[in-house]
This record gives sequence, structure tokens and C-alpha cells, in this order.
Amino acid sequence: MKGAAPQDLLAALVTEIDETILPRRLSLTTPKGVVHLAVANRRLQALLAPLPDLDGAAELGDRPLPDTEDPLVPALKTLLLQAFEGAAALEVSARRLDRTFGSDIGVPANLLGRAWAVADLAPQKELPPEEMVTAFLKGLDTAPITWLRIRGEEVTDQRGTAEEAEALGARAAVFLDGYFAKFEELFPPQARACGTLVGAAGAAMLFVEVGEESAFLSGPEVALLGALAQWQSYVAE
Repeated sequence: MKGAAPQDLLAALVTEIDETILPRRLSLTTPKGVVHLAVANRRLQALLAPLPDLDGAAELGDRPLPDTEDPLVPALKTLLLQAFEGAAALEVSARRLDRTFGSDIGVPANLLGRAWAVADLAPQKELPPEEMVTAFLKGLDTAPITWLRIRGEEVTDQRGTAEEAEALGARAAVFLDGYFAKFEELFPPQARACGTLVGAAGAAMLFVEVGEESAFLSGPEVALLGALAQWQSYVAE
């Protein structure tokens, strides 16, 4: 699952639940430990043991979710947002559920999405370039990413320490020399918005641009994969 912020990952989880028919144990590897959930018939049924070391986990563990009005539902949302903090992508594994709840136990994915106030990332392709890049960078507030915002050839904003920004600027200069030299070979003439990810263990880079607006980002590869998914949500046709 990918998402630039915990709320986006929560939305991705709701989608995962909506796609799960048979009884399954979904295990989410998060920065705060592994979270195990019982899911069946497109319903979230319970938080399962072993429990993550998070506030409130003991009170929620192995307690079936009866309906959207139960206090367990918002409490589980709070716990999951804790678990997702600092992540841009999560590894998800599924196996057969070794215990079963009644087929009517749990909260259906559509009702869960409303109760948790989440929705799938929607394309934002009507935004002007400046607003698109602003919204994209704002959505990365919780991700461990350093970035430079560029308009034309000038850096207009940055995130990170002065040393990080300087180092990123030097890397950007090297990358962009080759990028612009080969741009017409890489992208079709009608391309409105582009994104290029260069992966390397612990030091990935992402360049995005639309019109005269662009941004150059660096950080852990998993964080930039989440950022790329976020960018695609704005530019997808």
C-alpha cells in the first residue's frame, strides 16, 4: 500500500478491505510494528493478536467490530494513524484466517470509509501547475523527504536543513543536465506533467514537473515511491 500521509494509507487500507472476500488475516508492516487485522466479506472484523506496542492496542485486540457506531471504530482509526506515522508505503501480506467470526460481523468497507472520513486519492488534473505542485508538496509533510521547489531555473522554496538543500541542489544540477538534454527522447511532445524516479538504496531521487513548476526530491526509496504515487494521483488521466 502506498500513500504520502497516514490518512492516505488509511484510504488504501479501506480499498484493500473492499477487495477481500474470503476470510483473511491482513498483516501490515508499519514503522511501529506489525498490525494484524481480520477481514472477510469486504468487512473489517477485528484487530488480532499479537498486538503492536501502541496506545490502546490492548483494549482493541481480538474484539469484533459490531457496527460503525461502536466506539471501537474511531479508536481503531486512531491506532492505525499512530502505526502509519512516518511511512509512505506499507508491506501487506494476507493468509487464511485461523479463526472465524460470523459473516455479518465487522464494518463493511464503504461504511468504514465514511466513518473514518477517508476516500481514494482522486485525480486533480484540473489544477493549475502552481497549485498542483503546492498541493503535492504539502501532502508530503509527514514523509522523510528533502525537496527543492523550482520555477523556471530558480529555487523558490525548500524543505530540509541548509546543508541538505545544498547537497540536493548539487545532485539536482547533475541530474537535470542529462534530463533536459534527453527530454524529447524520454517524453512525448504532448506530455503535460512528468515524473522521473531514480532509485538507489537509501538515496533515491524524484523529479516532477508541470509547466514552469517543478520539484526535486530526495529521501528513502520507499518514501519516494509513495510520493510518486501521490504525484500520479494529480496527473492521471
